Amino acid sequence: MDSDLFSEHFAFALPAVVNFVGGGGKTGLILRLLAEYSESIPVVYTTTTRIHPPHPSDGLVVISSDSESLLGMLLRRAANSWYSGRKFVATRLPGGPDLLRGVDRGFSQYLDRTTFPLILNEADGARSMSLKMPRAGEPVLMNGAEYLVPVIGLDCLGQPLGPESLFRWELVSGTLEWKLGDILDPEMAAGILLHPEGVCRDWVPGTEIIPYINKMDSQADDHAAHSLAEAVLRNRNFPVKRVVMGSVQNTRATCLVG
Repeated sequence: MDSDLFSEHFAFALPAVVNFVGGGGKTGLILRLLAEYSESIPVVYTTTTRIHPPHPSDGLVVISSDSESLLGMLLRRAANSWYSGRKFVATRLPGGPDLLRGVDRGFSQYLDRTTFPLILNEADGARSMSLKMPRAGEPVLMNGAEYLVPVIGLDCLGQPLGPESLFRWELVSGTLEWKLGDILDPEMAAGILLHPEGVCRDWVPGTEIIPYINKMDSQADDHAAHSLAEAVLRNRNFPVKRVVMGSVQNTRATCLVG
C-alpha cells in the first residue's frame, strides 16, 4: 500500500481496543494514530500504567477521575458537546505534577463503543529505549482488546546487547539465550521483541498482533527495516501476518505482509 498514513497501514477494524507495548516510540505512534483517526471519529487515548501529560499544543482534551464510571460519563458528555474536539485522554487523577495515573484493565466497559469506536491504550513504559523485556506485572493489557501492537526502534540494530540497548536487561539477562555484548541483528531483535516472556507474553488468542518498527527515518533505513520485519514474520512464538514500518518523526509509513 502506497501511503504515509499510519491509519491506512494498521487498518483497525472498528470498534477496537488497541494495546501498545514495547519501546522505541509507543507514545509518538499513539499520538500519530490519534491525530489521523480523529479526523473522522472520536478517539480515546488512555493508559493502564502511567503517562506524562500531553503537550497542550497537541489539542487533546484531558479528562481525569478516580471513579471510572464517572470518567466514562464525563467522556461521553464531552464527546457530545459542541465544545469538544475528537481527541481525548482518559486517566485517573494525577499522581504528581508530571504523571497521569492509569485506569483499570476493565475501563473499556465504561465507554460506549458507538460513541468511542477506537481506544488506544499505552500498556507499559520503556523510558525512551528502543527495545524492552518486561518485569513481573508488565505489561498491563486492557481487557477485551482486538489488537496488540508491540513497538521496536530500528536504531537498536547494530548495538551491543546490554543495559544500554535493552530496557530491563538487569532483570532478564539470565533468562535470554544471548549474552552481554552480542551485537543485535534482525533475528536477535525480533527474537527479543516476540520472546515468549517478552512484551507479548499476555497475548490472548483472537487478538491480532501488528508489530510496528519505528525510526525508519530515511530511505537509507529501508533495507534494515525490511530485514527486521522479515525476521518478525518468521518468528514461531506468536502469529504475525503483517508488520508496519515507518518513522513517526518524519511521517513515513509502509507495511510488509507475510
